[in-house]
Amino acid sequence: MKHQYLATLGIVSLTVATAAQAAQSPDASTRLPEATASAAAEPTAQPVADPSQSTEVTSQTVSTSKKKWEFATLGYAWFAGAHGQTDVIGPLDPVGLDLPFGKVLKGLKFVFMGAAEARHDRFVILGDLMFIHLGTSKGIDIRNQDFIDAHLSSKTTEVTLMPGYRLIDQPEAKLDLLAGGRVNFFNTSLEVSGPNRELDGRVKQTWFDPLIGMRMIYPLGGKFSLSLYGDVGGFGIGSDLTWQAFGSVNYQINHKMTVGAGWRHFKVNYDHGDFLYDVYQTGPIITFRTVI
Repeated sequence: MKHQYLATLGIVSLTVATAAQAAQSPDASTRLPEATASAAAEPTAQPVADPSQSTEVTSQTVSTSKKKWEFATLGYAWFAGAHGQTDVIGPLDPVGLDLPFGKVLKGLKFVFMGAAEARHDRFVILGDLMFIHLGTSKGIDIRNQDFIDAHLSSKTTEVTLMPGYRLIDQPEAKLDLLAGGRVNFFNTSLEVSGPNRELDGRVKQTWFDPLIGMRMIYPLGGKFSLSLYGDVGGFGIGSDLTWQAFGSVNYQINHKMTVGAGWRHFKVNYDHGDFLYDVYQTGPIITFRTVI
């Protein structure tokens, strides 16, 4: 019995010693924190993937915003004179036109000028509408010596539509290549009188001019930018030749409104039958652009 009691006591002591040694073992103390760290790390594994998903969503949002249609209107005041020659009465020589803006202003009956722009990603559409009703007896050069007085009345409507593609779309520069056309409506009458006789004539003409063009936009720093536009066309299909050039320095008032000041030159040379219109208009221009 005594030996059995000692053996039992020895087994119990050995078991207690082994448990104590195991509790003090570095491996055991290390395993528990590792398991705890692993368990704690598992919840943070999900947020690791979130930034990439967030970036993807952001890029998709930006891409979607670029694919939305953007619209803007452009009102402008063009202080242009008219110079050249026109032939309304077939038997007579063409009369010359020398109308600086002051004379044009005195003869204006009605005028409307406006433009619009639409853009979808890199696809752009530019449109322009100009209507001028002018009546004047000043600035008309009568080349036939039998006549000394003349009165010109004209209603001119020009509608331009230029779709295109934004070839360069960078913060430092934007470049649009354009191709479209312009429809011209002319309703002109001329009366000439002299000591011995009087003549009058009226011409209504409508024609289409195919056009190619380009527009460039350059930031100048701060809220200032430079806009340049030009087109050329006709090519004998409508006008023998028509072209225009426009440039302005712009100031952005806020994210929707921009004002600009510059110069516009517009030339039309159309010769068809008894009607000749070979005139250029040139002068300063003020623009008011509003994003819709």
